[in-house]
Amino acid sequence: MQRKKKKTSVDRLISLSAFLFLTLFFSIQAQSQALFVKNNAPYYLNILQPDFEQFDFYNGKDYNITICTQYSNIMAYSFIDNPELEKPISFDMETLSIITKVEKRLTAYSSVYAEIPVIYHWKGMFDSLIENYHDVVGLSNGGRELVENNQFVFQIGEINKTTSIAGIGDITLGYNIFKIGDISNFRFNFSVFCKLPVSSVSKGLSSGSFDFGFGINGINNFKYTKIFYGFGYLNYGNPDKKYVSRLDQSGYLYFGMSYIFNKQLNITGQLYLQSSPYKTDFKRMDDYMAMLTLGIQYRDYEISFTEDVFTYTAPDITITVSKKIRF
Repeated sequence: MQRKKKKTSVDRLISLSAFLFLTLFFSIQAQSQALFVKNNAPYYLNILQPDFEQFDFYNGKDYNITICTQYSNIMAYSFIDNPELEKPISFDMETLSIITKVEKRLTAYSSVYAEIPVIYHWKGMFDSLIENYHDVVGLSNGGRELVENNQFVFQIGEINKTTSIAGIGDITLGYNIFKIGDISNFRFNFSVFCKLPVSSVSKGLSSGSFDFGFGINGINNFKYTKIFYGFGYLNYGNPDKKYVSRLDQSGYLYFGMSYIFNKQLNITGQLYLQSSPYKTDFKRMDDYMAMLTLGIQYRDYEISFTEDVFTYTAPDITITVSKKIRF
């Protein structure tokens, strides 16, 4: 049995985004930028993920510290979609991740950064709420009715965990080069980054691979809105065989819009797409990723809601709250 969403669910999400954008079209200008979000699924927290460049280092400060807290719910069992797999793969959990990004300005046109994630996977308590949400918005529960609610399963390769997992994940390092055409209308940057496999594969907190990538990001400022976009390449190294046998290369792109509610508050929508580096024959890992995020930015705070659309390689729901500190 293959899990499929009703077509109307995608239409509703797209309509909601369009409604938010259009209703704010005649608002006034303020600061706005891409939302800081990650795929909070355990098999993406274990590998390199890019940042959505926020272009807010033009403030005379030397440091930007972003603290991003995400909470999500995921349910993925290979016996539902791919029962023919010799080794079953299962992820059933809720995940709290706290990612701290410290960025240091080097010059007016360059910076370096480090990201350190703290991860907690547990059985959770919101499965029934997720099912009710799916019913309201017209989404399929995708086999949730076949398994017990609020249980913890982490099974892939030789890793088989049935109790909660907590620890520090792999560290990401990056370097940014900025280019400014007209600072009020266009910004552009080139970023290179890598993931260091410093965490535990056996605990389910790392792929064991050294990953690197690069990305190109831009933002255009208009009278009533800002449009941002980016694309890049990810090269995944050799993973620990206890996890998966191999990881492939991957490409990604994202784009979004911000409309301004007032000088301190704006509403943003963005879509992120990425090809999967996994070749496990489990569709929910091997398919491309699509995450639609709607969020509110108020001064140095962000809160956003992310839904997996079109495919199922991201959690069903992710709530993200971020705070930026500058000095």
